[in-house]
Amino acid sequence: MIVKYKNEKFKDEYKRKLLSLEDAAKLVNSGDLLIGSMCETEATTLTDEVGKRSLAGEITGVEYNCMGPHRTVDWITAENKKNMWLNVSFVINAEARKAVNDGVGEYTPMHAFDKPDIIINYKIKGRKPGTTKVLLGVSPMDEWGYFSTGSAPGYTLEPAREENTTVVAQVNEHLPYVYGDNFIHISEIDHVVEDSFELLEPGLAPTTDLDIAIAEQVSGLVEDGATIQLGLGSMPNVLGQMLADKTDLGAHSEQVGDAFMALWEAGALTGNCKTVKPRKITGCFSFGSRKMYDWIDHNPAVEMYSQKWTNDPFVIAQNYKFTGINQALEIDFTGQISAESMGFKQYSGTGGQPAFVEGARRSPGGKSIICLRSTAKGGTVSNIVPFLRPGTAVTTSRNDTQYVVTEHGTAQLEGKTIPERAKALIDIAHPDFREELRREAEKIKYL
Repeated sequence: MIVKYKNEKFKDEYKRKLLSLEDAAKLVNSGDLLIGSMCETEATTLTDEVGKRSLAGEITGVEYNCMGPHRTVDWITAENKKNMWLNVSFVINAEARKAVNDGVGEYTPMHAFDKPDIIINYKIKGRKPGTTKVLLGVSPMDEWGYFSTGSAPGYTLEPAREENTTVVAQVNEHLPYVYGDNFIHISEIDHVVEDSFELLEPGLAPTTDLDIAIAEQVSGLVEDGATIQLGLGSMPNVLGQMLADKTDLGAHSEQVGDAFMALWEAGALTGNCKTVKPRKITGCFSFGSRKMYDWIDHNPAVEMYSQKWTNDPFVIAQNYKFTGINQALEIDFTGQISAESMGFKQYSGTGGQPAFVEGARRSPGGKSIICLRSTAKGGTVSNIVPFLRPGTAVTTSRNDTQYVVTEHGTAQLEGKTIPERAKALIDIAHPDFREELRREAEKIKYL
């Protein structure tokens, strides 16, 4: 495609700032702070080149701060930690999970909406100019000189606009151009790298009977005209199909994926009743199929924003009938929810769950729904437990838990006493564990 620039100086500035991948990697010096983007806007091949330099011992003491990383992982080793180390606020893949739990990488707890400010206030401020590099994956520059970070603006634009940071944009022709407040101009970028790679397509996880059973329970709680949030995984995609007969749904979510595309194509997702950005599907990252990436590309119905805005519970709460649908790993009798760790082992991260729970509860007519499978490890372990195991992080406070759904039913916990909660949760536990759970509840005087 030949671009007709509105001002030829944009093209000239682009050419002046263009570097090879190898030269861009050489911009990183020992002791630098690297802010990496997330999901498909991660500057993957550029970060890999920096990683190679660290493995060769050319740089030391470099911190890679991100919400992942998504797939640049070869440099994450115990031997290389002194040269380049990983600091994550969410664990998104098996390699990063192992690194964090083995002490090779480190995890920083935080709300997702706080990450832009935490990076700026606790990492960037006070550093010498040029010692912080923000690595952005962007779509090709448009005729006005703007790049879209729209497949995952996340948390990177605020740090990129700090005066003492150096911004390196990796242009990937496969990234979709998405509307919203997620653009960065060529004048705000210090260096440009061109290196395209195919986007990851995680594929839809195989649908299970458990997913269908849980989705059926959740579908009954979603009202016409509700604004919904859906997360990752097979259950939300099943739910997306089940909600196709609803009318005038809206979408305000972290993730925009295939489920929203299916609802939009079915005519169920109009946003007509949505009160914040009516008729717009709003999110802060997308992850899914190639068809979905093509769907959000130049689609006026989809807008992407910083997670500082999308995940703000006060923004979320302004949506009429906001229905937040999140998943959990474990819940105890009192309603404490863990969605991020298994004992001392970090599995994922806090992410946006507490914010969407709080926003849903404060929304007029809103609902917060937590979904979990009743068992784990092939049905040998109950995910409904008397108390969370030592070391387990509480993602959502028991004060905020409202609806809990398993494949065996729905428990509404808000306003209930602890004994009432214990009974309601035991009723939706797997039948094989109910008697044992009742005995435990009686032992600790909950029943």
